[in-house]
Amino acid sequence: MSLAARRTGYLVIAMKKPSLLVILGNQLFAPDRLPLPDEVRVFMAEDFGLCTYERHHQQKIVLFLAAMRTYADELREAGYEVDYVALDPADQRSYEEKLELALRDAGVERMVHFEVEDKAMERRLRQFAAGHGLKHAELRSPMFTCTRQDFADWNSGRARPFMQEFYKFQRKRLGILVDKDGEPAGGRWSFDAENRKKLPKKVVPPEIPWPGQGKHVEDVIQLVATTFPDHPGRAAEFRWPTTRQQAKQWLDDFVADRLRDFGPYEDAMTTRSDTVFHSLLSPYLNMGLLAPDEVVDHVLATDDVPLQSVEGFVRQVIGWREFVRGIYREFGDRQETTNFWSHERELTDAWYDGTTGIPPLDDAIRTAQRLGWAHHIPRLMVLGNLMTLCEIRPASAHRWFMEMFIDSSEWVMGPNVYGMGLFSDGGIFATKPYICGSNYLRKMSDYPQGEWCDTVDGLYWRFIDKHRDFFAGNPRLALMPRALDRLDPQRRERIFAAAEDFMQLHTLGS
Repeated sequence: MSLAARRTGYLVIAMKKPSLLVILGNQLFAPDRLPLPDEVRVFMAEDFGLCTYERHHQQKIVLFLAAMRTYADELREAGYEVDYVALDPADQRSYEEKLELALRDAGVERMVHFEVEDKAMERRLRQFAAGHGLKHAELRSPMFTCTRQDFADWNSGRARPFMQEFYKFQRKRLGILVDKDGEPAGGRWSFDAENRKKLPKKVVPPEIPWPGQGKHVEDVIQLVATTFPDHPGRAAEFRWPTTRQQAKQWLDDFVADRLRDFGPYEDAMTTRSDTVFHSLLSPYLNMGLLAPDEVVDHVLATDDVPLQSVEGFVRQVIGWREFVRGIYREFGDRQETTNFWSHERELTDAWYDGTTGIPPLDDAIRTAQRLGWAHHIPRLMVLGNLMTLCEIRPASAHRWFMEMFIDSSEWVMGPNVYGMGLFSDGGIFATKPYICGSNYLRKMSDYPQGEWCDTVDGLYWRFIDKHRDFFAGNPRLALMPRALDRLDPQRRERIFAAAEDFMQLHTLGS
């Protein structure tokens, strides 16, 4: 039985008029996942504050505003009455002020919304309902297969949450890639060891079939370009899907053209392709245009795809993505306020325009500027790694990731940046910091050796030296300071000098 067929429990209350259903820009769920049109009136609002609390990438704002406008059209066609407030730079009203006017016009007594993942907006809506004496209900989000309570129950009593254990829990609970006894297909829970290949020269990743501009896109591009000119990226370069139909076609294209080779090359970096064999589905899962159950069902129903690719992709959707959401709900406040390494340096403009002189880093920055996206290895092993080695303040690194990617949300970026990218939370779920020198970057890519290798290696070994006690005290990591001590003295002097020069030029602080 498919995940979608087993879908139950999303609507946890019976709707009775008068009710106002508040839908945020990352809750664009299919109409059949909403209360019925005769039970609710819908409120949606584009909001200047939500666009600017971080300097969100221009293409992210285009994506959200165009998708929201199209979604409002979709709901009206499905029979819903929709109160929609479009962005007006001259309109200084807060989101709550717009919502209050809609409530007054509708004459409703109950406010309903789906679970809000980002805690700040969740608090705002709850406080609004309480402050206005409204009956208030929160509906389970279709954005995840695992409920908040399911994760909390699974995590209860654990010394440390491990993703691989949560992933096994998910596979068994959902009956995905397991036999009747709950044992994993192919005899293993993960084929990650087979999914770390460098991209051969003879393997050519397919071109991404970018869709034509959907309804509202041209108008929104002009609005964003003129209203948010100082935000990263260029609205005029926007090419992403903005409708449910386009998102579903995006999924179809991935399954047909890229899923087969996704597994073996999911960690590969190459100057020949920004996207390699990745799905680029994260924005649509994170804003509700696609639901994880329909995505996983589609992938599992595909014939003639190697198990390592199917399993690798399923692990990202029902494993890592939902694990990160659980970590954010359970540990997000702690992650935001912890600075394990005591890093206080700040980023310079070079981290925004891609002029650091380290080719993998500059390419990752420029790709983010151009697309608002990069796959997980540039994010983790290039951007996160080098921000760690350069001692960037955790909140500043988090802000950069929030600004530069169209799939960014607090629940996504918090655990990924603080937990994986920087290890600034001290290891809530990661067992080690994910840092590397130039050897790994070259092994997983086609970047040639150059002076940049001395800089990266110097930053790496400088970090090991500075935190020698931490590494020496961990049996898995103790070989690092020993290897540092075996470095040729002349090479050590050269690469440490290159690292210091880079730190002085491309970070702020002492």
